[in-house]
Amino acid sequence: MKLAFACLLILVAACWLADRASEPPAGMPAPRAAAMRSPQSGSVPPAAGRQWMDAVGAARPATPAWESLADARQHGDARMPPLAAPAPRDAGPSPAQLADPAAYQRYEQDQNARVMANYAAAVDAEVPRLRADVERARAMGIPAAEIAKVEAKIFRLEKLKKSIAETGGVND
Repeated sequence: MKLAFACLLILVAACWLADRASEPPAGMPAPRAAAMRSPQSGSVPPAAGRQWMDAVGAARPATPAWESLADARQHGDARMPPLAAPAPRDAGPSPAQLADPAAYQRYEQDQNARVMANYAAAVDAEVPRLRADVERARAMGIPAAEIAKVEAKIFRLEKLKKSIAETGGVND
């Protein structure tokens, strides 16, 4: 946040200095547009760029940037998508489970079973996506060696799921 504010401050200062440099010194009349053109190049020197700065100034919102930033910091930005709710944390074993070795062993087994069930659910979600990728790859003419790598992955995932279903764990 500090870095963004510092960059914004530098940008504002650079624009202000560029604007000041394009104004004639006090007491001197403003040069005419015809006199500002270089006869060799026909281009307009940087002082004529003030018209662009005036157009940018007219396009600025009525609210100053610092107020907009302060409001976004306090109330958030309406354009930002909502944040995902944090995942609930496992409370861990209860004091009674910690005191009793058999109860703690059951707690660990339940945790491991939950992890294995999550792996099996992930396989159920991933295998159809991989099979669709294989079909698209065949239709696109991808080499068979590359397709075989994905098919081997599908085989290993299905083997993992079968192992989890049969033994409740992973067997190599």
